[in-house]
Amino acid sequence: MTSTRIPQAHNHDHLALGTDLDTGEDVTLDLGQHPHLLTAGWTGGGVSSLLRRVAAHALAGGATVTVIDPKGASFETLADLPGLTLGCSPAEIAEEIAAFHAETMRRYTSGEAGPRRLLVVDELQQILARVHGGGHAKLDAAVRLLRPIVLAGSRVGCHLAVDANLDALTWFGLGDRDVLRHVATVAMGRPSRAILSRLGIDPALTSGERGTGVLRLPGGKGRRLAIGYLADADLRALALGVVHN
Repeated sequence: MTSTRIPQAHNHDHLALGTDLDTGEDVTLDLGQHPHLLTAGWTGGGVSSLLRRVAAHALAGGATVTVIDPKGASFETLADLPGLTLGCSPAEIAEEIAAFHAETMRRYTSGEAGPRRLLVVDELQQILARVHGGGHAKLDAAVRLLRPIVLAGSRVGCHLAVDANLDALTWFGLGDRDVLRHVATVAMGRPSRAILSRLGIDPALTSGERGTGVLRLPGGKGRRLAIGYLADADLRALALGVVHN
């Protein structure tokens, strides 16, 4: 097992993201203030590691988690845990996103908050590639439901954590200002200047080092993060709530 220290969120409304590179303090995301998370980075930069950690922390806090993993390789170690649903194929992805959207809108219409639910979408650009490949109109329509999930979910305990490049953000309507003002962003590694500009992140804060990133809250400045890799055994232990510092 890895000896990587695992930051803990001491409040179930907070998700632990990593450690501040400048102060050494644990960094958490307050879901009450910032209900959604967008990550951007290059392959191998640590984005999937961050989303795995976010999913595990959410499970440990009692949330139910739906994971969309188009490559089917990053979340297998959590797939059998209570409270987690995994969708990998185009049909599964469309079904799970549609179901999450339906629950979000049901809560929004009724005014019921309900238990926290988290939808994690890894590599949205891989889904876009499938859509562009043709024959996936249902998948395209389902993924476009992520936008109303962001806009309505913030009030009813339904949260989105998504990894995307600029093309995917633009295609699925997630890069607009009315969406981004609801979303905390983490740039991992050194993404393109175009997406950093869209997210309002200073390129000077980024690093090409794996496992480092920059967190920016809407209207705020960037904060440099270290996000350590967790081995599968540690990740499962974290999700089950049995990790102790």
